[in-house]
Amino acid sequence: MSQPRRHRRALLLAGLLLSASIKGHAVSGGADEVKAAYLYKFVGYIEWPDSAFAGAETPIVIGVVGADPVHAELVRVVAGRTAQGRPLVARRLAPGDGLDGVHLLYVGEPALMRTPWLQGARERPMLIVSDMPQGLEAGSALNFVPVQDRLRFEASLRAVERAGLKVSSRLLALAQRVVSVP
Repeated sequence: MSQPRRHRRALLLAGLLLSASIKGHAVSGGADEVKAAYLYKFVGYIEWPDSAFAGAETPIVIGVVGADPVHAELVRVVAGRTAQGRPLVARRLAPGDGLDGVHLLYVGEPALMRTPWLQGARERPMLIVSDMPQGLEAGSALNFVPVQDRLRFEASLRAVERAGLKVSSRLLALAQRVVSVP
């Protein structure tokens, strides 16, 4: 089997697994684990520009602010794993911490989405994921939403483009809603 075909099959399998994990988890009981799994899976569907990494061995850093239980679960999920040929690292952040080297930022406290600290981060090559009503309108690229007792997500193409990222159409196909908000 050729390398591109093998890669396509692996992506398809990952998409099916992500879809199954999305549809199979209730929002109540284990929501932190489900969010951590989503964050880990999201990394495989995002393409960052080369400028987002200091070098070929630079890890993909998933930052978590305002959600210590999600961070703790994410540390467990990414331990020893790689994505896109890079090691994965989960980093706990506090409001005001530097965001250099963070590639995906999960914001667990809705109030943080409107802080000057985060407002300045929207132009960086960083995928911002939130968990709040109107999260996309507040500037996140992906936002968790409960749908019939399941945790789903929605996506903002505008926020992804503003950050200089590319998102796989396979991920967008799994989104509950895709918008292009200015």
